[in-house]
Amino acid sequence: MNLGNAIKTLRKNKNISQKTLADMCEISANAMCNIESGKSFPGKETVNKICEALNIPESYLLLFSLSEDDIPENKRILYRTLCEPLKNELLRDL
Repeated sequence: MNLGNAIKTLRKNKNISQKTLADMCEISANAMCNIESGKSFPGKETVNKICEALNIPESYLLLFSLSEDDIPENKRILYRTLCEPLKNELLRDL
């Protein structure tokens, strides 16, 4: 699970700079950089602010944070079949 990478992907999809997102979430740019790089993990309140700033439900953020490595090996084909196309479709709709 890589929450930081999910935030970065969704932020870039919305053409929002890291600094702008940090300002919208009332945290420092350095804190946002640490979150996106996986050096720190945001608290629930910060996750809520990030989702509000990106105008997405928390479930989107959680879905985008999943990777194939998080899925049991015998279910990975199902993950590739369902989740990856779903992520791509959601990105188009954002």
